[in-house]
Amino acid sequence: MKAAVMQDINVLKVEDVPEPEVGPYDVKVKVDWTTICGSDPHILTGGLPVSPPPLIMGHEMSGTVVELGEKASFKGLSRGDRVTGYPVYYCGSCYYCRTGLEHCCLWAALPLPPGTMAEYVVWKEQQIYKVPENISPKAACLSEPVSVCVRGIDVSNIKPGSTVLIMGGGGIGLILLQLALRAGASRVAVSEPVAEKRKLAADLGAHFTIDPTSEDVWDHTMDITSNRGFDVVIEASGAKEAAQEAMSLVGKAGTIVYFAVYEMDFEIPIRPFELYYRDLTLKGVFMSPYTFPRAMALLEVLELEPLLSVTFPLDKVNEAFEAQLSGKYIKVLVESS
Repeated sequence: MKAAVMQDINVLKVEDVPEPEVGPYDVKVKVDWTTICGSDPHILTGGLPVSPPPLIMGHEMSGTVVELGEKASFKGLSRGDRVTGYPVYYCGSCYYCRTGLEHCCLWAALPLPPGTMAEYVVWKEQQIYKVPENISPKAACLSEPVSVCVRGIDVSNIKPGSTVLIMGGGGIGLILLQLALRAGASRVAVSEPVAEKRKLAADLGAHFTIDPTSEDVWDHTMDITSNRGFDVVIEASGAKEAAQEAMSLVGKAGTIVYFAVYEMDFEIPIRPFELYYRDLTLKGVFMSPYTFPRAMALLEVLELEPLLSVTFPLDKVNEAFEAQLSGKYIKVLVESS
């Protein structure tokens, strides 16, 4: 089968690889679409060493079940079912899995399952979810990003009436925007340099949009929050400047969520006295433990189709990554079939 294989750092090629075999608890999926995650370029450049090359790229997918292992019967899946999936397999037995921390699973620390930028992928039944009938194959790829955003909202301390700033209007930022509104936020601002993304943020319900390249984000923050600062700031852009600025934009007793993936050696100076005096909470978001079923339930109530920007065939995967890195697009899709 054809697959986009990371052969080395910054070396991504489409090549023929053996079709994956199906074990007793496995599900084989004919992949239709994969969306490029913001973490994928970090993996390709070596900045996020999740698994050594060679590595089939991709994890935000949708497809069709073509084969089931003899013991893959718990979820009632059948051949021909339209499905999506969660890219990590958890053991369910280690200390972390047994204490509500599956995202810290010792088994999941091993090399990741095969990627989805390929004609077929084989994952465990545990990882596979049936797609609602009224969700398109392209939109179904966003199930995994939605699941991580649900986790981000869970840790953000958003309450009815909260003021929220989302830094970054890409796919993640625009999903977080919709979830923050549904969580009860009364005023949500989105800071984003690309005009088209700001417009879409406004169309999706953002009360305020800010261009951080030409406007003073701090001044807007003071205007929007009556000089208090936001109750919640979610940094989802991955920009170093935004990550550093977040501390000045959150109000007393507020929460900052560092959602994006940054370079491993990037540091932000923090004064512990400021955390103490302003009673701040800093949070990170690593994966999405126990949120995938909730994400699947949300697919039908979120606006996902507007986030799907541009598509590329599998043999143009390098062009797809260039489009992702350009920053012009929200979600870039790669077609496997």
